[in-house]
Amino acid sequence: MMHRKFILLLGMSLILLVGAACTREEVPAADGKVTISFRVGETDTKAVSPGDGNVADGGGIYCTRVDSPSVVLTPDLYIFICDWETGDIVKRYPGDGKVEPESDWSDEKSTFLSVSFTFNTEGTYTVYALANVSGGDSNLTIPSSSALNAVDNASDLDEMMISLASVALDAGSRMPLSAKGSLTVAKGLNEGKYNGHVELQMLRCFNKIQFSFRNLTGSGLDLYKCQITFKDLNVQQGWLFPTSPDFAPMGDGNSDGKDDNYRDFTSAETNVTGIAHEAERSFFASPVLFLPSVAPTQTTPSKGQRYLVDVSFRIPKTGQTYEADNAATYDEKSFTNLPIHTPKSLDIKSLGRNQYLQIVTTVSKGVDVSFSFKVNEWVEHTETVTFD
Repeated sequence: MMHRKFILLLGMSLILLVGAACTREEVPAADGKVTISFRVGETDTKAVSPGDGNVADGGGIYCTRVDSPSVVLTPDLYIFICDWETGDIVKRYPGDGKVEPESDWSDEKSTFLSVSFTFNTEGTYTVYALANVSGGDSNLTIPSSSALNAVDNASDLDEMMISLASVALDAGSRMPLSAKGSLTVAKGLNEGKYNGHVELQMLRCFNKIQFSFRNLTGSGLDLYKCQITFKDLNVQQGWLFPTSPDFAPMGDGNSDGKDDNYRDFTSAETNVTGIAHEAERSFFASPVLFLPSVAPTQTTPSKGQRYLVDVSFRIPKTGQTYEADNAATYDEKSFTNLPIHTPKSLDIKSLGRNQYLQIVTTVSKGVDVSFSFKVNEWVEHTETVTFD
C-alpha cells in the first residue's frame, strides 16, 4: 500500500584556513543545510478502488501559491526536529525552514516538496512531519495550528490525538498524513562535512474498509437492501503520530461495556444492481475510515481476539421481479458474526494506520455465497534518502 519517504540532505562548507605571518587561524565551519524532501502523489501509485475520491487519495501535500512579485509556495505542512535525549524541538517548519525553489507543485497539491534548514550540530534527533491539517472535514478533529505552533517538546507531539466523529468523511476532505522517525547526524570523512541517512514514510492516520460484491453466477446480478455492520471499530480517537503500539486500548469506559473509542457501524441499506458476470461492484459510495485498533476479545464463533461483521442482502428469485414488500419475489441472505480472517482462516487481530481492509462477497451459481478478507497497504510511495 502507498508509502511516502523523506530525503534529508545535510552538508557543511569546508573549513577555511587563513594563514597570517607565522600563525594559522581556523575559521569555524558555516552552518550546514538540511533539506527534507517529500515525493508523493505519483499517478501510478494512487489508489483507484471504487469510491476513493479525494478523501482516500491524500497523496499530495496541499499548498497555496502566490506568483507575484515572486513565486511563493506555502504548504500545509509542519516539521519538528527534536533532540533525541531531551525531546526539545531544535528546528521546526514553519519558522526555521524554507521551501526550496526547485520544488514541483500544482495549484492545490505538491508532488515534490523540499524544505531546508540551517544546521551545524551532530547528534541523534527525532523527526516529526504532519501534512494536510488545515481546512479538513468537519468530522475530523485535529490539533489546531496554534496548538502545533505552541509545542516545544517531543512528548507533547507523542501525546497529540486525532478523532473521527463519523466513519465516512465528505468527498474532497483533506487526508492528514504523518510520520515519525530517527535521524543521526555525524561528521563524515571530509573535514567540515556532516552526513547521515534516514528513510521515513508519510502515512494516513486511518484505516480504510472497502466492501464489494463479485458476480460469478453466469448472468447479470441485482442485489437489494444490502447492509453491513462492522463490530467494534475505533472511530473516536487515536494518536496523530505513529506510536508503538499504534493502537488505542480497549476498555470498559461506560455502561455498555465498551470503551468510548469503539463503536459498531451499520451502513445504510443500498441497492447494488446491474453487476455483470465476472464483474465486481463496490458496496460503498466512499470508503469507511477508522483509526488503528486491536481486535476485541469475542466469544463468537469461539473465544478469541477478532473483528466481526454482519452482512445481509436480497437476491430476486429466478423469473421474479423484485418487490420490496413481497417476500415471494426474493431470497433473503443474512450472515451474522462473520470473523474477519486471512485466507488461511487466521484471525486478523489488528489493523494499523494506512492499511486497507478489503472485503469481497462472491455470489456464485446456485446463489452460493462466500467471503474473502485481505489487508493491503493503502498506497505506496517509495523514496531514496541520502545525505551529502
